[in-house]
Amino acid sequence: MKQKKFITSIACFCLILLSISPLYSLGSTTLGESTFPIEEESQIYWDSVNATESWYMDIDYVRFTASKIYNETYNDKNYLFMNYTLEFYPKDQISWVKKYENSFYMAYNKTLNYLNWSAEGFFFGNLFIFPTPLNLTLIGEAVLREGILNYSIIGEKLVLEHSGNNTRIELSINSSGISTIIERITNGTTIYRWELNEEEIIIKVPFGSNYLIITIASIIPLVALTKKKMANFRNH
Repeated sequence: MKQKKFITSIACFCLILLSISPLYSLGSTTLGESTFPIEEESQIYWDSVNATESWYMDIDYVRFTASKIYNETYNDKNYLFMNYTLEFYPKDQISWVKKYENSFYMAYNKTLNYLNWSAEGFFFGNLFIFPTPLNLTLIGEAVLREGILNYSIIGEKLVLEHSGNNTRIELSINSSGISTIIERITNGTTIYRWELNEEEIIIKVPFGSNYLIITIASIIPLVALTKKKMANFRNH
């Protein structure tokens, strides 16, 4: 009887440990001299906390997926490339809507001090994650070089401004190289404001949502086998 209680207690302890322990993190990827604060297939979420234009008012969440991280040579120089999938979760739907899927996000070479963004970055100013250590001047210059946005740095905030209208995008970026706030403002009015969902930062789960179910299913036969072996041992 004591042995049965002991085995049951061990199984319960394993399940509790799995449920409360942070199993996964975003990690980082380093290729040569280039480092990025995320691993391939990792995902980051932002909450839409304020919006005044109709399309953005219908959005609850924004999801960034690092679809592919790879090393590629261009003009005999190696660069870290990242492709991404950008999705929005509308309030009136039950599935994610893709804006980009496995599309180019950025190219970076630390040694050459070179950075290049996708059109989403240098045209619209929506920049989500950045190479580390963080260099706001490099980020701003890369946007300015390719697109229509000017930039300024206010404390730890990068501000991207349209030269043709009274619109700016304010990016608050943490030391890990992740935008904590992405806010678009036109004529003093917030068009949209996305804030990093830090509760979802640890979300890379193998087997998807079935991980815990598979874990439980794996533990139960193990407990049964252990009980059977102990019973056979007593009979002998």
